[in-house]
Amino acid sequence: MRTPPTNNLDDEQIRGIAATGGVICVNCFPGFLAADPAERTVARVVDHIEHVASVAGTAHVGLGPDFVREVISEVTPPCCEDFGIEGIDPLEALPGLEGPAGLPLVTAELIRRGHPEKDVEAVLGGNVHRLFRAELGRPR
Repeated sequence: MRTPPTNNLDDEQIRGIAATGGVICVNCFPGFLAADPAERTVARVVDHIEHVASVAGTAHVGLGPDFVREVISEVTPPCCEDFGIEGIDPLEALPGLEGPAGLPLVTAELIRRGHPEKDVEAVLGGNVHRLFRAELGRPR
């Protein structure tokens, strides 16, 4: 079994980002979620959301799905189609979460696990919007 890429943040990095008011956006790219393809599920995405929230607090968690399949298929020349990201097929997708239309599955899993509506809304975009509003209001 292949080890997943090392792009994931450790708990100290997560706490550091939260300490500056930042938001850690959980990625939905299958190869970043688990080494075992059978564990690459929407439930695993929510496991990652819950872990970040347990370390940094819900106010510092967002969603960064990185739906790249559409972009790659539209902009990659035929000569360059055989490439990977850290050895992972960039066209791989989570079952049901192949694109934005699948995002309600993340919402449903968060709700199924008992997360309050305000926390679900924060994770699904509210925290990132808050961060953007704060940054836009800062003098340059």
